[in-house]
Amino acid sequence: MTVRLGPFTGGRLLLLVSLCLNVALGAYVGVQWSQPEWRPASAGMPQRIMERVASRLPEPDAEILRRNFEARQTELRPLQQQYTAALLKTLRLIRQADLDKPALRAAIDDARNKRIAIGHVVADTFVETLEQVSEKGRRQLVGGFLP
Repeated sequence: MTVRLGPFTGGRLLLLVSLCLNVALGAYVGVQWSQPEWRPASAGMPQRIMERVASRLPEPDAEILRRNFEARQTELRPLQQQYTAALLKTLRLIRQADLDKPALRAAIDDARNKRIAIGHVVADTFVETLEQVSEKGRRQLVGGFLP
């Protein structure tokens, strides 16, 4: 018995399906290969914090915050890259067959120190911004937290 679907015989149909699967698999592998190395979600945390705070401010004050945050990017980006590298180093140590506990502890401490350095830049940005925003903006920022 021969399977025929128009001009396609069973063998041609199988060849077409195989080609389609190869193209799909090739596209998947290409996309996975071209993507940058994994980055922890927390590396983008300062940006999300700034946007969350900006959403609570009147628009002119939010623009001040965004401008101040953007001005700190040359200081913040290298810190975020160092933090990401420290996290990746920690993950590589964890993945090793023989766990080197002192090296792991040192890597964790290093990552924590890098995160703290990022926190200092974010805090400095807030202090600088609070000096520049309106009184209404400052009140609006803390409005839901104080009686």
